Amino acid sequence: MIRAIFFDFYGVWTPDVFAEHLAEAQQFGPAVADELYGMVRRYFAGLASPEEVAQAFRIKLSRPDIDTAQFVLRENDIFPAITEFMRGLHGHFVKLGILAELGAQEYQLLNNFNQHNQVFEAIVSPLSLQMDRPLLSNEVFDAALNAIGEPTRNTLVVTANPDYVAFAQNLGIGTLTYQDFPKLQQDLEQVLSQTETS
Repeated sequence: MIRAIFFDFYGVWTPDVFAEHLAEAQQFGPAVADELYGMVRRYFAGLASPEEVAQAFRIKLSRPDIDTAQFVLRENDIFPAITEFMRGLHGHFVKLGILAELGAQEYQLLNNFNQHNQVFEAIVSPLSLQMDRPLLSNEVFDAALNAIGEPTRNTLVVTANPDYVAFAQNLGIGTLTYQDFPKLQQDLEQVLSQTETS
């Protein structure tokens, strides 16, 4: 029985501000791609600012049009329809959480959002846990499950990231691959109605 749902952040709640530029970096060869992936990892570890990320992408991709504003999130960047849907999920007596790579600004944004909307029981990332571990690690997932208070068998994760899906499945956590919001609504309503009748 599904009692808790964890959502990834980028790609589900907001557009992924890094993905497009990281994909472009692949065209510059492995050295450039690795350096920019490293910068993004530093950002999610709290070791680089949005300004530093923008500068690295601007220089390495020879793109003077890239500016810091592209990497700064505001609450209105969160897809509007998802908030009401999250409130509806609480009607199924399901706990909701975020389990994702979050930099300091994403974590603050979600905490502020949650103060206004009261939809999450847990907001978890390696940075918020102060763990020097990747998101896809047993330690981070264990901490997230403890924070939301449910075992793996009662938990579902929603993400567009295939590595995240595979990792969660290996731990025995159910998964939904995010494609778009209407499909997410349909899939979750179906999963939860099956859960409630079983």
